[in-house]
Amino acid sequence: MSVTAAGFAGAVCGCLYEKEQERSFRDCLYFYIDGRILFERYCYGEAAGLVFSAWADGFDPDGAVQWGPEPFYEGHRAVLPKRLTDVQEEGRALQFDGLRRRYVRVQELESDREHGYSKWKLFWIKRKK
Repeated sequence: MSVTAAGFAGAVCGCLYEKEQERSFRDCLYFYIDGRILFERYCYGEAAGLVFSAWADGFDPDGAVQWGPEPFYEGHRAVLPKRLTDVQEEGRALQFDGLRRRYVRVQELESDREHGYSKWKLFWIKRKK
């Protein structure tokens, strides 16, 4: 399976995918037009907030996600999606590692300043293409 992260990013900046049917955590995958992927895990409840995040440089030719050196804790690394196994609904639902729960597209982003994708940076990324 030859896929690119930019193929799931949409036309402008990127797309946000959330894991469906999750009760304890909110797992999010952001795909950006430059091919990078961001995973974020949020906790629900009284102590709600960001638990950890990790960046990837995209997919290898076999569909494995190329995660960076973070997170440092093995427990965090264990919850990261490792390999894209199925693309459903014309790219609006992604299945990783053969698991039943999918990541479903919930939002298309025009910019994402919080993660370093301002309109100015997007202008330069598009200009390079």
